[in-house]
Amino acid sequence: MEKTNIRAEFIIAGDNFDPDLITRELAILPTGQYLKGEKVEGRNIIRQECSWFLILDYEESYDINDQLHKLVKILESRGEQLIELRNTFNLYYKFSFSIRIENNETPAITLEHDMISFADKIKAEFDFDLYIF
Repeated sequence: MEKTNIRAEFIIAGDNFDPDLITRELAILPTGQYLKGEKVEGRNIIRQECSWFLILDYEESYDINDQLHKLVKILESRGEQLIELRNTFNLYYKFSFSIRIENNETPAITLEHDMISFADKIKAEFDFDLYIF
């Protein structure tokens, strides 16, 4: 039987910046990155912005905070660098969740205060995509 699972991402995006600079400044290897103007592989679409992202793969979970805590643990010691990078390159940050709901087993989608505080500190948004099977 399939179980509900969640994938969490932290995304840095902006009009024009060098994703390799983000990697160096944060000392974190991203899951992926791309530059504005690059062609999307297999599609006739051109990237409209630059992006650097860190993805935690899908895992069985009934609370988004399980995945959010893992991302924040990686990022929280770099809060000041994230603020400086955002201000220097006019970046925006997003925590994104893809939630695969199986058998009507919905996870808790409540953000804990300390997670909200960190997101507010770096001016990050939250995004939730629900897929019901």
